[in-house]
Amino acid sequence: MNAPKVLVVGLSTLVILLSGCKEDEPIAPLDLGYGYFPTHLGRWVEYQVDSVWRDDVINSSGQLTYSLREVIEEDHVDNEGRPAQRIRRYVLDTLGNWVVRDVWTQTLDATSAERTEENLRLLKLVFPVRGGQFWDLNSRNTEDELEMTYTAWDVPWSVNGMAFDSTALVETTFFNNLVDTVIHTERYAKGVGLVYQRRVVSNTQTIFNPPAPPQVEIRGSYLTMTATAWGDQ
Repeated sequence: MNAPKVLVVGLSTLVILLSGCKEDEPIAPLDLGYGYFPTHLGRWVEYQVDSVWRDDVINSSGQLTYSLREVIEEDHVDNEGRPAQRIRRYVLDTLGNWVVRDVWTQTLDATSAERTEENLRLLKLVFPVRGGQFWDLNSRNTEDELEMTYTAWDVPWSVNGMAFDSTALVETTFFNNLVDTVIHTERYAKGVGLVYQRRVVSNTQTIFNPPAPPQVEIRGSYLTMTATAWGDQ
């Protein structure tokens, strides 16, 4: 081996050895997605709620649109000894005043986020927020299983003049058919929480009573919540 080649090899070896002697570079913490489920007191989100219901069996239907405000107002410890928060939910009355409608609770731990809505415990999110995650929304109550999954994460989204840099979309994997329709979609924004929700549960029956033509009867509920403002108080 001639001298130039020896010099090159020697310098390369020295660089490798010196680089190995450097202190380890600090590693950025892994983002598991906890920011999609805020827990700090004072965080509020306002929504426009559109609710429709239909029951052809009793010939009843209706619809309602109203403004809803959710505020994380209190820390407390739940029945299992876990840190939790109380969420007061207000509706806007005809005089323009926010009136308390009900109180829900929520809990965040290292692996999941849970909410109790109308005394029903729901497993809202699991961590990390990534593809390939599947869970039962109703695993902590006695309702029928409803499998959920992430169909998008860390993506921008805009609504009502608000732009969110990072959102995650949760949807059910339920396979709709000619009889049963189940749609459960929720979108969360980092640092904000829930910014969109759509829930549809309906059952369609075709009644045959010859010689009369077939009659279709639908029973269902349809709910959409869309964020209109958010902040801290």
